[in-house]
Amino acid sequence: MRTFDFYEFAGIIAPGAVVITGVAVIHPPLKQLVGDQGLSLGEFGIFVVLAYVAGHLVQAVGNLLEWCWWKLCGGWPSDWVGRRKGDLLNRAQLERLESVIEAQLHLPGMAPCSEMTRKKWHPVVRQAYAAVAAAGRAGRIESFNGNYGLCRGIAAAFVVVFTLSLFQDIGQHWPERIALLVALGLALARMHRFGVHYARELFVQCLTLDARKEES
Repeated sequence: MRTFDFYEFAGIIAPGAVVITGVAVIHPPLKQLVGDQGLSLGEFGIFVVLAYVAGHLVQAVGNLLEWCWWKLCGGWPSDWVGRRKGDLLNRAQLERLESVIEAQLHLPGMAPCSEMTRKKWHPVVRQAYAAVAAAGRAGRIESFNGNYGLCRGIAAAFVVVFTLSLFQDIGQHWPERIALLVALGLALARMHRFGVHYARELFVQCLTLDARKEES
């Protein structure tokens, strides 16, 4: 089996493992999935495969969860720049960003960010990331993106486990359910934080593209 990369581990395997462990706690006969006395090498391999499969399914919940979350927050953090929302960049940076994007991404005559629809703005953001990555400046951006995926997946896993717990005796295990809701809130807070960091770092690195080209 090939080695899993960071994104697969953080965004798929870890959330899947959370769900499998939660299900094993909710339904004791399934505790053998996590091993009461530890897992052998073969059992661990099976657990990883199950976590990988479960993680992909959980990400469907994660996609819906993040859509609802950013809808409530007024759009994705990368959309905030065009709407002068939030504090990703200061005024001088915002004014310079449009000229840098137009020149460095070879988009002459590009409409001002504030006048672009999200459908037209998103391809510009993706091209900006590609330019930053080509310049070898995407390390921190990728780190923020990986941690964002991890927190989104964990939040989705807590939603799944909490929902499944409701099928138990509704009058029992409320301390555990409250703990799940608290953990969900913390995961969403971290997801939000890393999402904002991702967008800020992307645009800050984009602003340095022209300076680095002049230096070279």
